[in-house]
Amino acid sequence: MDPRAAAARAPDLAGSLRSLRRGASGAFLVTVAGTGLGFLSNMVIARLTGRAEYGIYALMISWVSLLAVVAQAGQDISIVRFMPSYINGGFWGEVRGLRRGVGLLVFATSVCVAAIGCMIVHELGARHDAAWRDTFYIGFATLPILTQLQQSGALHRAFKRPVVTNLYSTVLRPLAVIPLMLLLARVVVHPDAPMASAASALAVLLALAASALHMSCAWPAHARNITPRYELRRWAVIGSQLSLLSIIVAGGNWLSVLILGALMGTGEVGPYYAALRMATFALFAQQSVNVVLAPMIAERHDAGDMAGLQIVAARAARFGFAGALAVGVFFAVAGKWILGLFGHEFDIAYVPLLILLSGYCASTAFGEVGFMLSMTKFQKQASLFVLVGIVVNLVAALLLVPRLGAAGAAIGAALSLVVWRGVAWRYVTTRLGIDPSVFGKVATTSGVP
Repeated sequence: MDPRAAAARAPDLAGSLRSLRRGASGAFLVTVAGTGLGFLSNMVIARLTGRAEYGIYALMISWVSLLAVVAQAGQDISIVRFMPSYINGGFWGEVRGLRRGVGLLVFATSVCVAAIGCMIVHELGARHDAAWRDTFYIGFATLPILTQLQQSGALHRAFKRPVVTNLYSTVLRPLAVIPLMLLLARVVVHPDAPMASAASALAVLLALAASALHMSCAWPAHARNITPRYELRRWAVIGSQLSLLSIIVAGGNWLSVLILGALMGTGEVGPYYAALRMATFALFAQQSVNVVLAPMIAERHDAGDMAGLQIVAARAARFGFAGALAVGVFFAVAGKWILGLFGHEFDIAYVPLLILLSGYCASTAFGEVGFMLSMTKFQKQASLFVLVGIVVNLVAALLLVPRLGAAGAAIGAALSLVVWRGVAWRYVTTRLGIDPSVFGKVATTSGVP
């Protein structure tokens, strides 16, 4: 164990559980609001642009979201992995160095990825119309701004500010998109995909400015003038491993959309993407818990408190599963009607929606196995497990999409998630001796609520 990490003293278990409840509750409200606003913003874009243009926009968003993870090079997770131990140990030079060093690295990487993306669009442009080309140009130009917004959110998470972590990216960003799109609709009768992309880019810029200002104002006064110290080799090694995991996870998340677009065209992407956005509501309880849970896992593992880690992880899993189940039941009843709000023929994605919801509910029952591995120095194994899931997704999608369309893409996505998380759960229980699932032990020690 790293001596500095070993020296870091984890908070008492009771305090961690209280922080988990308070932080998860606040993050839950932010996640619900953000997911709802994101859903509403996509509905507004779909209704104003139409099924075909929305399909182009959705495909661009899927590619940019995946490439943003590539450009991050795992450094957003590195911040969450290293910074809590640095802060607890009083290593503020490393804290400043980590913030500055990885920020510059990610910015440079994202500029390079964006430039390569624009060159590819230029080469492929002859096969597509102007709307497709312009949409992707704008999307790739947004990439460096988006990665810095993600970096800012990771810093807030490392400082255990669960409410603020996703406030700007998931709440302020769609909150800005909606009025921008409505304004465009008044200026031009029928906004198209490039206009929607431009509105999204401006919203990302506004969210980054607000998040960065908040971080600067909240930065501890005693740490403002400390000389930054860099552990570049350590960050680079762990970051490269975490990068592989992040890329594989993101690839699994967006693979179904990309395959559907490649095999069936952008017209099929729009309804499926709407269903995918709806299905992600099932994950907001787990995501809100993870904002608090990720640094707690690192702290307790570094301090050797495996009993406390078991309790925290199992309680988090039950909260996440309960949220997923509630959302699944609601959309099973009202999903078809809600899909119809996106526009004509969007309700054809009702069956894919049910398939995705079933997969998400089953996967949350395993608990947060991804962070249990990546925050405890088993990121290589986590990457392997997610890669297995991607292979399952790829094979299933290639076999089923030509026959079943969006339903085939949904089956591949759901099956992939259940397979890799199930395998990862088995590894966590045998290697760490912890059951992070809904069936894990939650009995507490004396004096712990």
